[in-house]
Amino acid sequence: MNRGGGPTRRFERGRARRGAAFTLIELLIVIGIMVVLAVSSVPAIRSLSQTNKLAAGSRQMLDELSYARQLAVGGRRTVYMLFLPAGTGAHADAVRAHTYPLRLLQEEDLTLLTNLVTKQLRGYAIFSWRSAGDQPGRRTPAYLTDWRALPDGMLFATNKFVDLSDAAWLQLANTLSPTNRPLPRAWFPFPSANSPPMRLPYIAFEPTGQLHYEGGFLPQRPGESIAIARGSVFYPQDAQGRPVLTGAPDIVETPPGNRQEILVNWLTGKARALNPELP
Repeated sequence: MNRGGGPTRRFERGRARRGAAFTLIELLIVIGIMVVLAVSSVPAIRSLSQTNKLAAGSRQMLDELSYARQLAVGGRRTVYMLFLPAGTGAHADAVRAHTYPLRLLQEEDLTLLTNLVTKQLRGYAIFSWRSAGDQPGRRTPAYLTDWRALPDGMLFATNKFVDLSDAAWLQLANTLSPTNRPLPRAWFPFPSANSPPMRLPYIAFEPTGQLHYEGGFLPQRPGESIAIARGSVFYPQDAQGRPVLTGAPDIVETPPGNRQEILVNWLTGKARALNPELP
């Protein structure tokens, strides 16, 4: 009996091992298939990432609008969500000419304006003319949040920030739906509660939770919407690479027209996304 296996068995085991191994050609074929699959999946992964980014920005805005409404109902006051349009840097001259209680406040406002340059068309804050504990008829303006911004790569659609006179806006609001017209504008202290006023677009909530319009008027087609798009905002810079306060930024939507519309019901004040991209 050949207990050591003998030459025949060793030959059979060696042949089995060689049969189970991959040849160089087979490895190259497998690697090629993996490369093709990876390359073909990149556009799909990129598209999914962009969709998720749009959904994240929309969810953020839905949450912020809901929070502003809660502050209005809970605080029994009118609360505004103010949006930061382009060209706010030109407001610096008004800030410099404004009479402040303290010189330090003016310097803080100028610093804040400089920081807000990169939040144009992306920034927003929650504001109220009345603070907690104010007596009836008395107004103590206050920003209830800092100036915040949409996620990187997201911006507000520029057509929502067209500055019309009150009469021209009301005429549009009587004929066009909220999704087809710009937001209303009114005068608010900017960039802080001690600052000189500036006309800013807004969505406001009354203590009852429904939408509020400055001036006491109610359009025939009430309700408001804000549109969010994917894209980039490019800001002019000086020789030192700092953003120029008075320069208008360039906006690039990618792709153009692919927006998430958020509609706020006038009667209930509840916001919802109109685009099915949002989960």
